[in-house]
Amino acid sequence: MIMAENVFFAVTLIFLGAVFLIFAVLFAVRKEKACQLIAGFNSMTKRQQLQYDQKAIARDYGRLFAVWTIGAFFFAGLCLIWGWIPFGAAFALLIATTVPHMHLWAENAFKKYKIVKKSEG
Repeated sequence: MIMAENVFFAVTLIFLGAVFLIFAVLFAVRKEKACQLIAGFNSMTKRQQLQYDQKAIARDYGRLFAVWTIGAFFFAGLCLIWGWIPFGAAFALLIATTVPHMHLWAENAFKKYKIVKKSEG
């Protein structure tokens, strides 16, 4: 028998999954233009933004949102069976995959996407 609290947990995760899906589609469709949705990147000047590989940023963030979408829907199904335990596991995994993307300075957050110009010579 499915309990009301299990349904609440599942609906919460389905809602989160839907939000993540919207962002995954935005990053897949809008590509470089979707980078303006990323905190830190959107506060840079246009000149600073051009120093980074926006296509790679959009690809990586789109994939991240897609993984979160799949995880949210998967754990929503488990919540209907096991209740709050998968709900807690889903949020633990969400936090564990979010923390590596948290930085105080935008330069640190996007340094792996910095375009390195080859010197002529």
